[in-house]
Parts: sequence; structure tokens; C-alpha cells
Amino acid sequence: MKTFSRITMLAFLFAISTSGLYAQDKEAAAPAKLEKPTLAVLPFVLEPNNIQINVNDTEMKIQIVESEFADQLLQNLVKSRKFTVLERSFVEKIMKENKLTESDYIKPGEEQRIGKLLVADYLVVGHVDRVEFYLEKKFIEITKETSIRLKGTMKVHFRVVETKSGKIVCANTITRKLDSRDIPVQERKNMTGGDYRDRLFTDCAVCASNYILEGVYPVKIASVQGEELVLNRGEGTGLVVGGQYEVYAQGAAVKDPDTGDVIGTDETKIGIIEVTAVQQKFSKAKIIKSDGVLTVGAICRQIEKKEKEVEPATPRATPGW
Repeated sequence: MKTFSRITMLAFLFAISTSGLYAQDKEAAAPAKLEKPTLAVLPFVLEPNNIQINVNDTEMKIQIVESEFADQLLQNLVKSRKFTVLERSFVEKIMKENKLTESDYIKPGEEQRIGKLLVADYLVVGHVDRVEFYLEKKFIEITKETSIRLKGTMKVHFRVVETKSGKIVCANTITRKLDSRDIPVQERKNMTGGDYRDRLFTDCAVCASNYILEGVYPVKIASVQGEELVLNRGEGTGLVVGGQYEVYAQGAAVKDPDTGDVIGTDETKIGIIEVTAVQQKFSKAKIIKSDGVLTVGAICRQIEKKEKEVEPATPRATPGW
């Protein structure tokens, strides 16, 4: 009887120990949730000689150009949900504490040191090269009224640097234009100079954030459901219904023959898709053209529309912005 009890107890203890090991193995096998990389946007450097500070007699302090554009850029990067974006005030505080000036952080090679101070994986460094507004007035003889047209231009240079390696992930120059005639009459009739300025800044910031996302995290196919595709980008990340993308399959890594560094990946175009719906965390698309099998992980690059500058055939007979 005692022998039977001892055997039962040993079996019970063995069962407990093995179940504990199984639970530990199961926990160990569970995939760890990947942390988002941290990104910091450094204050953009301004070219004072190229910044026009009046919009329809509305004064615009030069500091507003940098702060408002940077804020718009931050908002769009946060909406992407791809990065942990550092607060603007925190970045400025660290820069001030370490006595870093514009001349310091725009120097190539300084990004790694600044990245360590901010504990950031990526830095966005850039400068606003040009902001200007032009007011065009034309007297309409028929109505004896003056037609007013406002045009604006903003030009921004930027680069994204991976702080660990110091490599430039992507770099671009963006020029965005605004023309009051492109805005519906009912919308623009009550717009102020500040409204036009905000519209131009927002347009430029959205374009810049989309290039940054494209450089670090290009749009990819997340799932394939027959003829319908799900993309890994949602609201606020540049995707719009009707937007078309070329789809590329990734091949072997391409290495620099001199340094051995990976400088890119061989890509093959396999189709064209069109966005049909944009939801909070993802978007849906349909296949327009297929030259191969569209699979999960394939990269999607937006087809840029060429902007055509079209002048009205006849002058407007009514005044207004």
C-alpha cells in the first residue's frame, strides 16, 4: 500500500514538473512583439533671404514657418503608426541642454551623436529653402472689378538618417505650389492669408511624410484575398481612393563591389493596383494589371501624376480669391 502511494506521489510530481516545462516552452515560443523604431524631427533650418513674411498683408513671423511646418510633419508621421515619434519640445530641450545649434546638427556625421543623446533610431534633418506668395491683381473691364489671384510656393530639402550606422536612408527635395484658382469658389471666398499659408504648409508636410515613410517603410501587400488586396497603410499616411501603385517583387540583395555593402534589392515589376478603400489601420486595393503573382510582402510604389499648369482660356468675370 505504501509502495502504491509512493508511486502515485512520484507520478503526480512528474506531471506537475512536465506541465511547468511545457508552459515555459510555450511562453518561450510566443513571438515577442516588435518595438517601433524611435524617430526625431530636428528643427528645420531656414533660409531667411528666401522667406517672404507677408501673405495678403497678413504678417507671418519667420519662426512660424519652421514651427508650423514641423508640427504638420510630426502629426503625419504619428498617424502612420510606424514610429514612436519624439515630442518637439523634448527634442528642443535636449538640443538646448547640449548647446547644439543649427550649424552643428546639419553637419554630416553629427547625426550619430545626436541620435545617442535623443535615444532615437532615425533622425529627420532638413531646411526650408523657399516660401513665397505672389498676389496677382487683374482689372476686369467688363465688370469694372478687380480679380485677385494668389500663388504660393514652398521648397523643402530633407534627409532621413539611421543613427546606428549613420547611413542616409532617403533624401529628397520637395517643391509644392498653391494657386487660389484651384480651390473651389465657395471654399476660398472666406479664406484669409493664414488659411492659404496653412494649406500650403499642410500639403508640403504630407508630401514629405509620405516620402519618409516610403524610404523607411514602403507600402506593402499585407494579404491577398482573390482579386482584393489589403495594404499595410491606413488613414493619414498618404493613401487615397483612386491612387494607383506599381507592385514589385523583391529579389536578391545588390551589393557594392568595392565595399561589399548592401546598396539595394533587385526588384521586378509584377503589376499595377488601385486603392479602393482607406480604413483606420489598413487599405484595400484591386488589381488593375498583373504580370505575375501578387504575393504578401510585395512592395507598392505610387505612380506620380504629372502636374499640368493650365491657364484659364478667358479671364474670370467675377472677383475673388
